[in-house]
Amino acid sequence: MLLFFALFGLGNLNAQGNAADDAKSRAVEYYYMHANALLLQERIDEAFDMLEHCLAIDPESSAVMHDLALFHQLLGNDSIAKSMLERIVAKEPGNVNYSEALINYYASNDDRQSAIALYERMLGESEVKDEIYMALYSLYSEENEHDKAADVLDKLEVITGKNEIISLHRVKTYVFMQDSTRALAAARKMLVDFPGGSSGSLLGDIYTQFGDYANAEKAYLAALERDSTDLSSLASLANVYVSTDRDSLYRKSVERYVKSEGLDSQQRAETLANFSMFYSSKDSLYVKALFEDLMQLPFDQASITEVYARYLLYKGTEPEEIPHLFERVLQYEPDNRWAIIQLLFLAVDKNDSENVIRLSGDAIMYFPETLLLYFYKARAAYLLGSKTEAAEVLELGLSRRSDEDETDILTASYSFLGDLYHDFGDMDKCMAAYDSALVYNPDNISVLNNYAYFLALDGRELERALEMSSKTIEQEPDDPTYIDTYAWVLFCLERYEEAKPYAEKLLQNTGAISNVEYHHCGDIFAKCGDIKRAVECWQKALDAGDESKILKKKIRKRKYYPNAKRKRK
Repeated sequence: MLLFFALFGLGNLNAQGNAADDAKSRAVEYYYMHANALLLQERIDEAFDMLEHCLAIDPESSAVMHDLALFHQLLGNDSIAKSMLERIVAKEPGNVNYSEALINYYASNDDRQSAIALYERMLGESEVKDEIYMALYSLYSEENEHDKAADVLDKLEVITGKNEIISLHRVKTYVFMQDSTRALAAARKMLVDFPGGSSGSLLGDIYTQFGDYANAEKAYLAALERDSTDLSSLASLANVYVSTDRDSLYRKSVERYVKSEGLDSQQRAETLANFSMFYSSKDSLYVKALFEDLMQLPFDQASITEVYARYLLYKGTEPEEIPHLFERVLQYEPDNRWAIIQLLFLAVDKNDSENVIRLSGDAIMYFPETLLLYFYKARAAYLLGSKTEAAEVLELGLSRRSDEDETDILTASYSFLGDLYHDFGDMDKCMAAYDSALVYNPDNISVLNNYAYFLALDGRELERALEMSSKTIEQEPDDPTYIDTYAWVLFCLERYEEAKPYAEKLLQNTGAISNVEYHHCGDIFAKCGDIKRAVECWQKALDAGDESKILKKKIRKRKYYPNAKRKRK
């Protein structure tokens, strides 16, 4: 809001000189000051009304019209704003504040020609001309009036004297005009007037711009003779060599460039990344040798090693072949997220749970809002037999998660937490976690299946369980786990005949059937009156590892008995 206030109060009421009488001037001044006080209190509407009151007292007040014009501009009343600003500029052409306000209006409406006309008029009235000339130069350039832009630079140089920035603008203007003769002449003059700075590579850049690679090469080499540390010339020379298909010279130039001590680390990394991708198709062994050589030099080891590792992955090297590179990155940059994640994924793939816990724990210190790290740490803790720690890690991660987490990891984390809560026997928390998982992915069939099955085991919300389970077999109609859940939910709803075809389909599955699934099929057949098939399924469940007493009783008595709650293994 302070920036908004700064637009106002630029006028000088005492300079109006056209008030009807002193009383009217004092009244306008009083209410004008009051309007500015209201602005400071952010009472915008009241301030606007007060300024309107001032204008009613004195319709010729430039200061009041100036502030009201800015109000109207902010409100989108452009025609009113323009009329007021043009009126006060015509009245007080020497007031720079009013002229700048009108120029800002023109700029906001892309009316460059009107801005140019006003600046040209201001040149005849202002003693400070250098800023006006620079503004005119920019506007002429934007309007592609490059002859006028060049003329303005000449006039500006008369005022300021020789100036490297002005000279550089002049060269660029001639290039825009496609006037190679004047552009080259201006660049050569810069070499004389400003032998250091950006002028070293400028001549070569102009030759390159006009496709004269031979002279561009000479210019860059001459610049490097004058200053061997001229990185701009060295980089441009490499571009000349690659454009003229001189691989050997290109390679040497890039190598010299990336080994330069004065090179910014980010620029070195970007150059290496671009060069390695481009040149590896020509000589990948040289690229690898260059990286190995650079890793012995005393700079940018983290970024160089990371670019090298990324290059090798791009070329198809398996991550497990280069863990030493990821570890090297972390030696120099312990909080390098990419390297940590690479090592973490390697440990996950190897089921190295202890290392997963170590790596994810270290990473969490640097990236406490990254849910993925908590998920893998919880998974490793679970595999090591610590379900309680797994749940605690997930709860902490979900409490710290950021809005940038992808829905997949959110769904997976809540689903995992729901499974853990079920193992703890807390069905309410289990359902809450599954509900959260389905918020992020309502069609996650793994969550839908487990949710439906656990509801069936608990004997609650069976119709909802059936609806969820039906979605899983619609998406995966041949998956034995999903078929079993759907059949079992129907069984719990006492819809035995509807469950029977799914039991038949489950038994026809060519894949392995678990002892729980055989047990379910036996119960369904028993309730449908087919005790022979029921006993066959129960026996297969027993052979597959189900040693529950109720199963043995069913086989012995050849009769269905209600089951205790069982978990699917």
